[in-house]
Amino acid sequence: MPGKISIYIKYSKPKVWWLLVFIAFGGAILAINSFTLNNIILILVATVSVTMGSMGAEGLTNYIDLDMDSTMERTKNRPLPQGQITKRQALIFGYSLAIFSVLILIVFRRFLAALFMSAGIFDNVFIYSYLLKKISPYSIIYGGFSGAFPVLIGWYTVTSAFSWLPWILFFLVMFWIPVHVWSLAYRYREDYRKANVPMYPVTHSDRSTAIAISFSSILLIVFSITPYFLRIYSLIYLIPVAILSVPIIIFSYKFIKKPDKNTSFSLFVYTAPYLTFVFILVMVLNIIRILNIH
Repeated sequence: MPGKISIYIKYSKPKVWWLLVFIAFGGAILAINSFTLNNIILILVATVSVTMGSMGAEGLTNYIDLDMDSTMERTKNRPLPQGQITKRQALIFGYSLAIFSVLILIVFRRFLAALFMSAGIFDNVFIYSYLLKKISPYSIIYGGFSGAFPVLIGWYTVTSAFSWLPWILFFLVMFWIPVHVWSLAYRYREDYRKANVPMYPVTHSDRSTAIAISFSSILLIVFSITPYFLRIYSLIYLIPVAILSVPIIIFSYKFIKKPDKNTSFSLFVYTAPYLTFVFILVMVLNIIRILNIH
């Protein structure tokens, strides 16, 4: 049994959903004004529901991508192509977790969060994976909504109050996704070409790809520093974010100047901890604010 559980966890691609769960946790932390028992419970609700929703969505997209994953060297050893779980088991796993993730939020009367959860799963599974992934080089742009929804799910699980902050972070994640995914796809584009998946780096030239990824990286920086200019945060926020944004500019410039797998992969490797740092910083600042209030 433990072995089977580990297979299902591997099948759900934890390297993908851990960041979505972290983003949702960050959104929930930003929404609280005090560490009451009710707020702690709601933070847990947001975290659990996004964990289940992300695992379920990945399970369903893996089912859709079976033919592609069986072809690509990078993915052919995943549990479903290897026959470690059946297609029926994969579907039951995906649907069950996806449905329960929405039901949890409904039970706790977090209806707006449940709406965002449903929209995120629908966008990831149907719009991105089923409809667009194998026909459009721009599929990841439309699929980016599902990757950004967790911050809104976290926020609106805890509070119904409006703030620009979770929406700024929503667009921050939206522009992070093409940078992260396309820079990795560029490195493995022969794999995608072999599987007939028209990722942007496959259908466009090296220079066009480098410009598109670098443009997204600049938008990523713009939304990273926007909270300062909206007076949500002070220089305590701006200075470290600005310093950490410099390597992205440098890597983007090098990628445009010399598009190759190394310059592309440098951008990929750096953007993951960059996003994590921004979310850690805003969470820490909110916790400090709460402690100062009380």
